[in-house]
Amino acid sequence: MERIIKPERPAGFIDYNTEYFLARESMVNKISKVFRSFGYNPIETPLAEFLKTLVGTDETSKNIFSLRSLNSSSGDDDIALRFDHTVPFARFLAANPYNKENQSGIKLPWRRSVYGPVFRGDTPQKGRFRQFYQFDIDVAGSSSMLADAEIVAVIYNTLKELSISNFVIKVNNRKILNGFIDLLNIKKRGEISANEIAMEIMRILDKIQKNSWDIVKQELAQKPVNKFDVSPGLIKEDIVKIERFLRLQGSNDEKITQCFSLFSGIKIAEDGLTELRKMLEFLSCQTVDLDYVKIDFSVARGLDYYTGPVFETFINSALEFGSIFSGGRYDELFSRFTGKKLPAVGASIGVDRFFSVLNHLNLLNLKQKKVADVIILRLSDDDKFIQDYLFFADSLRKLGVNAEISLLENKDFSAQFNFAISQSYNYALIFGEREREKNVVVIKDLIKREQKELKFSEFNNFFKS
Repeated sequence: MERIIKPERPAGFIDYNTEYFLARESMVNKISKVFRSFGYNPIETPLAEFLKTLVGTDETSKNIFSLRSLNSSSGDDDIALRFDHTVPFARFLAANPYNKENQSGIKLPWRRSVYGPVFRGDTPQKGRFRQFYQFDIDVAGSSSMLADAEIVAVIYNTLKELSISNFVIKVNNRKILNGFIDLLNIKKRGEISANEIAMEIMRILDKIQKNSWDIVKQELAQKPVNKFDVSPGLIKEDIVKIERFLRLQGSNDEKITQCFSLFSGIKIAEDGLTELRKMLEFLSCQTVDLDYVKIDFSVARGLDYYTGPVFETFINSALEFGSIFSGGRYDELFSRFTGKKLPAVGASIGVDRFFSVLNHLNLLNLKQKKVADVIILRLSDDDKFIQDYLFFADSLRKLGVNAEISLLENKDFSAQFNFAISQSYNYALIFGEREREKNVVVIKDLIKREQKELKFSEFNNFFKS
C-alpha cells in the first residue's frame, strides 16, 4: 500500500483560500492604483538571480535560499531566490542602459514599480514569512529630495486609500547616523574599519523598536572578543551622547534644530539634517498631513545599502507586526554592477504582513467567495437544456459578466438553489421545464432576495444595466 503523505506545508509559507485571495487582490489593486497615479511604471524580474548578484549586501544574505544549477558544477552558475526587489532592480537597470542612437533601454530619471514574491530563510514569526509578496516603488537617477518626499507621499496616500488612519511614518537620515564616527571619535580597530563599527551601531539602534533601551545600551557597550568582532565597545560617555540624541523631543523642526547643535561641525550629519528639512518642506506642499510624518532618530533600517533618508511606517494599533511600508535612499548599490554611483530611492510594502495586520484588526472584506457573478442552475442533463445553459453562459461572458454552470450532481431545484446561496453568488439563473414552456428565464438576486422573469429578448439588457 502506498504511504499516505500528510498534507502539511513548510513553516513560513502560507495558503490563501478564495475569499482571502480575493480580499488580498482587492488590497493590491488599491495599492497599484496609488502607485500608478504617481507615474510608477510596472516591471517584472525573475524569482531567481545568480547567487553572486545577491550576496554581499547585508546580513540578509545569510538567509538566502540558494539553489544549484543542475547542469553545471561551476560555482559561478549557482542561483538563489531573490530576498527583495531592490537588488534585482539594480541589476535590471545596469543590464538595460539607455542607448541614445536607437533610443532603447531605460532613460533616467525613471520611476518603476514591481509586485511579486520574495524569499528569506529566517525564522517565521507573527506577520513574518519565508515566502511573502512585496510591492515596491523606486526612483532611479535623481538625487533631488523631491524624489524622497514623493516616496513618503506615496506611502501616506497608499495607507489613506486603504482606509488606514492610525499610522505613523517615521523618517531619519543615514548621513546623521554616519556622523557618529566623528561624534564618538570612532577609529579603526584591528581588522575592523570605523565604518563597520558605525554600521554595527546603526544595526543595534534599529532594534530599539523591539528592545528596551537597557538591552540596546548593553549591546553598544559590548566589548569585542577578537579582532574580527564588530561589537562597538562604547564607553559610558559615548552611550550618554547616543541616549541624548535618541531622546531629542519636540516638533520635527525642533528636533532638527537640536540635532544641528549636537552634530555641530560634523558635515555629513549636517548634510543629512538639511536633506530631512528639505524633504519635509516638499511634503508640506502636497496633500500630506505632516502630523503623520515624525522624525525618529532611532530609525536606521538594517540594510547596509541605504545612504540617505530612510522611512518606516507603523500602524499604532498593530505595533507587534513591525514596519509594514519602509525604504530609503541607496545611491551606491548600482556601483556593484557598473562601477559608478547612481542616485536612487524607494520603498516597499510587505503585502502579506500588511494583509495580516488588516486581518488582525478585522478590517478585511471577506464577503466575496466567488469570482463568478452568476450561477446557472443545472436542472436537467437533457441535451436541449445543456445547450441552453451553454448559450446563457456564453451570452453572459460576452457581456463581461462572470458566469458558471452548476456542476452539482443532484439536479433537484432545492439542492441546486441551496448550493448557490451557500457559495455566495450574486445571481442565480433558473431555466427548467416551466421556463422553457413560457420562453422565459428567471433571474434570482441572491443578495436582495428578489427575482425577475425575463423574456429572452430582455435578457441582455438586464445584465447590461
